[in-house]
Amino acid sequence: MKDYFEIDNFLTDDDYGIIEQNSAKIESFIDPNGVFKGTESAKQQWFNESTALGTLIKSKLEQIELLRGIRIDGMQVADMLKPYDVHGDYLVQKNQKAISDPTMHDPMYTIIIPLVEGEYHTIVFDQKADYNNFSDYKEKNAELAEHVSDDDWQKYCGHCHAVDQKYLTIKKVLHWHKGSLMAFNRRCFHASANFVKPKRALVLWSSKSN
Repeated sequence: MKDYFEIDNFLTDDDYGIIEQNSAKIESFIDPNGVFKGTESAKQQWFNESTALGTLIKSKLEQIELLRGIRIDGMQVADMLKPYDVHGDYLVQKNQKAISDPTMHDPMYTIIIPLVEGEYHTIVFDQKADYNNFSDYKEKNAELAEHVSDDDWQKYCGHCHAVDQKYLTIKKVLHWHKGSLMAFNRRCFHASANFVKPKRALVLWSSKSN
């Protein structure tokens, strides 16, 4: 398994019509403990494989060797209003309740398919864990002598907790391109880069299928 990979032009023009027809309920995501705690950070439309959109995405994933035969733990269309700070996706949650079981299905990739073009990025860090909360990681690990540079931190992660910088090194800056696919290890801590204008994407979480 790779820590990350990218595929250009994953979506076709016809696919966008099916995405726009998605009628799943729109739900607010209220940041439970991040830098924007207590505020709406995103609007989410969760859908499953039984829908037209779910069937489309699953069939397209089957055409990618690295994703063939995977299990999908969750899928959503996400309108991101504020940038997420440092976190992991080891456990998939909906409304703060687990919808995946890592003991039964080993987590594989977080998959992001941008639906907009713009100066958007996702920052994947070298640091990994079998849990989501970076606060737990900081309690168990020492600060690094060589960490994310001040310039890169302010450029990409200025919205994050300042102390987090000293525990992190950047593995990859993933640049958003409409219709492309970006995938990275769910154990890797990651964050949205700074942005002002809201962004939209399909977001999926995959695991090994037994």
